[in-house]
Amino acid sequence: ENLIPQIQNFLSEKLKLTLHTDKLFLQTIASGVDFLGWVNFTDHRILRGTTKKRMMRRIGEYPTDETLQSYLGMLGWGNSKIIEQKLLNTAWLR
Repeated sequence: ENLIPQIQNFLSEKLKLTLHTDKLFLQTIASGVDFLGWVNFTDHRILRGTTKKRMMRRIGEYPTDETLQSYLGMLGWGNSKIIEQKLLNTAWLR
């Protein structure tokens, strides 16, 4: 918390940027960093819950092979073998 004013000064003077006060929050690195649909930890990455729900809903609504292959490719970037199996089972049942 003590570094926030220094960070704000650097951003405003050097980069002409400001921090949004409502979007500034501090977390421990152990809780992961949420970025682009994934929660990134130091040694692994898991799919965000809302991303998983949206993916399952879209496969249920539009069960095309292209959609399935796209999601399987995306899941290959993280620790998501269980989600991958659920996705394949959902697509198989359709």
